[in-house]
Amino acid sequence: MPGFRNLAGGVAAAAAWWLVSCRDIPTPPDGVQSISALVLASPGVVAGDTLRDSLGFAAPLSLIAYDVGGLPLDPQPVPSFVVIDTGARLADGRFIIGETPGTTVRVVGTVSSLQTLPVPFKVTLAPDTLVAADSTLHHRDYDLADGDSVLASANLNVIVQHLGTTPSGVEAVLVKYVIEKAPPAKPDQGPIVVLTNGNVPSSRDTTDNTGRAFRAARLRVAAMNTFTTDTVIVSANASYRGVTLGAVQFIIIYRNQ
Repeated sequence: MPGFRNLAGGVAAAAAWWLVSCRDIPTPPDGVQSISALVLASPGVVAGDTLRDSLGFAAPLSLIAYDVGGLPLDPQPVPSFVVIDTGARLADGRFIIGETPGTTVRVVGTVSSLQTLPVPFKVTLAPDTLVAADSTLHHRDYDLADGDSVLASANLNVIVQHLGTTPSGVEAVLVKYVIEKAPPAKPDQGPIVVLTNGNVPSSRDTTDNTGRAFRAARLRVAAMNTFTTDTVIVSANASYRGVTLGAVQFIIIYRNQ
């Protein structure tokens, strides 16, 4: 059966090639097989300041190097970083210092012969305050007869500002939303109110180039313990260098028609 012998020979050859290929995977002399993406503690840095984390501490650039087995190396090799655009610089090789507000700057990291993709960040003015962008009182009516089980509020909009001669919005600031009060839910129903970005659950937003951030509150009507008028309270807050910029409280009144 020549066809069978040819097939068997092909399978054997393929198996031998696979075994040789597995044995031929080289181990780099320094042990670094791959690296992670570059990690930034924040999407923005203030001009004249260093990049900081959510608690306000100066945060160095970092990445993770992995061995041939996909495990983090221990100890980790020391990476190097390069800022490839004007508008910011490096201090001590790992700390980004903002220089020119209004610019977008990219940085790359290198370990051994491997380099990350460029990661962009914004250089901004210092954020001074957080204020409501429009109304903080919202009304939402519902009718149990229409079959809707989920009601979304209007966007809960805030603006982070730099208070110069003319206040201006500050981009790339993290804003956190928290549900302070929600209606009572039926037993075993889970959360009755969820913060969202569209249809995606999310309680944080990063300000856009106008300084604006938003989230919405979605109420699960079917999970409510009583179908009357009820209130949801959501707060939004942001900080810089560990100091709160302010807090905005939104009140959403849901009414059964």
